[in-house]
Amino acid sequence: MKPAHFFFGLLVLSVVSCKQDNEIKVYRVAKEAPAAAADPHAGMPGMMPGGVIPGAADGADPHAGLSAEQLAAAGAAMPQSQQFTDKPPAHWKKLSPSAMLLGKYLIEGPDGATVDVTFSTLRSAPGGLLANINRWRDQLGQGPLDEASLKQNTRTVPSGFGEAVFVEIEGLVDKADAKKDGRLIGAIAESGASAWFFKLRGNEALAAAERENFINWIGSVKPAESSKVPMHGSAPGEGITPPEEAAVVPAGDGSVTWDLPDGWIVVNGSSARYATIAITGADGSKGELAVTRFPGDVGGDLANVNRWRGQIGLKPIDGAALAANVTQVTAGPKSIKLIDATGPQNRCAAGWVAHGGETWFFKFTGPDALVGAEKEKFTALLESVRFNKPE
Repeated sequence: MKPAHFFFGLLVLSVVSCKQDNEIKVYRVAKEAPAAAADPHAGMPGMMPGGVIPGAADGADPHAGLSAEQLAAAGAAMPQSQQFTDKPPAHWKKLSPSAMLLGKYLIEGPDGATVDVTFSTLRSAPGGLLANINRWRDQLGQGPLDEASLKQNTRTVPSGFGEAVFVEIEGLVDKADAKKDGRLIGAIAESGASAWFFKLRGNEALAAAERENFINWIGSVKPAESSKVPMHGSAPGEGITPPEEAAVVPAGDGSVTWDLPDGWIVVNGSSARYATIAITGADGSKGELAVTRFPGDVGGDLANVNRWRGQIGLKPIDGAALAANVTQVTAGPKSIKLIDATGPQNRCAAGWVAHGGETWFFKFTGPDALVGAEKEKFTALLESVRFNKPE
């Protein structure tokens, strides 16, 4: 064979080999499981966390239906780690919890029936006990309860975090899978400024059969001895410090500044929440100011106002009534829109303003008397707001 032919043959083989290698690489990439896509709506008020589809069982997300601002305003009371101990039944399959969960289990029954069990905690029960139970009822297509019917439809069960309000709800929304949905059994324990959520949801018959196991499990869930970490809502000595004893940390990244009123305490900031400010009334009542920011107008003024009204148990208003319910305060070159609404249990004063392609929210919630007494301070804080980054 001539040298020229020999080298030409090597060149052809090399090209073919490279092509095959490239094809293999492309093939392998295509076969790999894609990385979980980031939810483009994560952190936006009014969106169901995790992209939950209405009517689908949401055992992986005990807070489905809460806006992301509510989640941010509540904040995680415990890091996701071994912060509790429990004694689940042997047939419950332990699963890896998500970022919003402390614990998760799967129960499998005959003919493909399943039930999810979750445990989570927030620094508060967003909107109050009634609002959370009505949120659960809505997930199963059931109408809301009022305070009187709430007492008739709930009872208490013991938990390692105090007495928990226990509720059972039946329902199956349109297009829901009856093998995975139809009954929700839940319990909420509140202690100080913290709330713990226990939730069982899935196939109606299987969920009913697991009721007693679920109740016994709730009683077994307790804070781990090794989890003595600062956390709002419990007494000193239990590994939890009240807000006034918590370490004060700088708020956010310096994008915005304000004058902090006397007696108000900055308690934290996070990726979901720019800042949290704790407010304590003269009678010891507790309120909270959550500062958050999101891209765009987050649905517009009417959607935001009605979302806040719904969180405190008020009916939505229409566009014609919006102007009568919104005032404005001047903050340097900015005008901050302001809403003040009082519901059956709580009052919400919220300001919002657009800057740099984002909407900033300043939401003050608490008992009516507290918000009323501190309203002047809240207005002064809004008037002192200054943005340090350009439009």
